[in-house]
Amino acid sequence: MPAQRESGAVARRAARAQVAERARRLETLLGQIRVDSRDDDALSSLRIVGRDEGRVPDFELRAVGGEPYSSTALVGQQPFVAVFFATWCDYCKDQLKSLARALDQVGPMVVIPVSADGSETWSRVPGYLASFGIHQPVVRAHEYPKFSISYDPFDTVPVLVIVGRNGELVDYHVGYDPSDAERLVTSLRLAKTAGPLSL
Repeated sequence: MPAQRESGAVARRAARAQVAERARRLETLLGQIRVDSRDDDALSSLRIVGRDEGRVPDFELRAVGGEPYSSTALVGQQPFVAVFFATWCDYCKDQLKSLARALDQVGPMVVIPVSADGSETWSRVPGYLASFGIHQPVVRAHEYPKFSISYDPFDTVPVLVIVGRNGELVDYHVGYDPSDAERLVTSLRLAKTAGPLSL
């Protein structure tokens, strides 16, 4: 058990470092773009997952069928994985297969599928996800830009954001690397066992 905790701590530190570096690059990019005062106000309240300690950023989402996903109901209550994907992305297919295998090993967990598909490929999304055993309602990334920037700041796919039962970031996967399969299983297990966040 101590080895698993150590492995989980290493994964969390690596995820935070990866996200922090990407967030710094995003902040640099945003600093180079002129925005009007309304946009500037919205950006000043933006939190990027993993950029700071504590709970992940709040969100209120509605899937296409109307199903709600709320940080109030999830963060600090139960673990979840936000999965950013697109049907046209070859690496997404591999990452979703890897996630399905990992969930088979660790048991069920809330998955928030977030699709980057546009209208030209949207009709493929439900069948695509079902082929990986993901049957949760899908959120369209472009309908929730603040959530998308907070959880996938570089607007890339695939991205897995693994959040523990305690509401903290456990791991962050960008792209697909087959050698990350064990890390993914370890992170999902850790997400399920992480105790409540003390306030």
